[in-house]
Amino acid sequence: MPPTVITHVTETEFKTKDGRTVPHAIPFDKGEAPSVEEFQEWYDLWHSVFQAEGLLGPYGEPNVEE
Repeated sequence: MPPTVITHVTETEFKTKDGRTVPHAIPFDKGEAPSVEEFQEWYDLWHSVFQAEGLLGPYGEPNVEE
């Protein structure tokens, strides 16, 4: 699976190169949204942590047990 590329970040959401718009679980304070580059670093770090912990399926989707 190719890595997710972040294209835009606001206080309330981020957008990806494939057209998805994803809300932040906790919004940033007004005027405190990180740059796209900074958010991409955070996204990549946490994606690798979740993957290492077995929290993501083979296609990057949440691995939810029912």
